[in-house]
Amino acid sequence: MKIGYARVSTLEQTLSVQLDQLQAIGCEKIFQEQQSGKSADNRVELNKLLEFAREGDVIHVTKVDRIARNTIDALKIADILAEKNAGLVFHDLGDIDINSDVGRVIYTTISAFAEMERKRILQRCNEGRERAKAEGRHLGRLPNKSLHNRIQELHDRGMNKHAISKELGCSRTTVYRILSPNISI
Repeated sequence: MKIGYARVSTLEQTLSVQLDQLQAIGCEKIFQEQQSGKSADNRVELNKLLEFAREGDVIHVTKVDRIARNTIDALKIADILAEKNAGLVFHDLGDIDINSDVGRVIYTTISAFAEMERKRILQRCNEGRERAKAEGRHLGRLPNKSLHNRIQELHDRGMNKHAISKELGCSRTTVYRILSPNISI
């Protein structure tokens, strides 16, 4: 059976391009998810696919980094499928099956580069955050001044903190933080 796997990292991204490619290949079943590729452990659909795969099945993935973002996960996934005598084909590697000797070497190398790319992206993000902090720029969400003013107004009228959080649909932590800015919660 031809089985497809498609993944994007965030809810804002779309799976449509990958799904179109997998359907064009003739995948009879496609596992899809919108989940970070950081760790294979948190990916429910990937784990379902690994459970579902049987001898003779071939798993089709449009790009190597869709199934694993680090070398250890990539090799674990390959080993699980190899034990089941299931194939794994990456279409960005010229449709190479990683169960062949050459395919395994290429897969390992590409996986290592995907892991290095992820680490470099994180490093650049951290450098950007540090630069922004040094320049005094605000990081994170901006405060909701109208909510803060409303919390203060209700408190001034005598409403208790729990009732304020219920009334405004915000957490009690937010209410406490606004009303007691010098206390760390």
